[in-house]
Amino acid sequence: ADEIMHQDINPLYAADIEDQLKKQFAYLSGGRGRDGCPVITFPDYPAFSEIPEKEFQNVLTYLTSIP
Repeated sequence: ADEIMHQDINPLYAADIEDQLKKQFAYLSGGRGRDGCPVITFPDYPAFSEIPEKEFQNVLTYLTSIP
């Protein structure tokens, strides 16, 4: 079983992860896929491999929760 898919996810607010979002290793570009889902952009980020897993998870959880 995929552990991440079965976790209870508490809502995150931008203010809660402001410092993580400011790094801009991932962001919503405003585009939408064919199915209408938002496109998450991962620009070139030199320290990408050094981002802690929890920080990465927080940012993706937040970005995917935006309607």
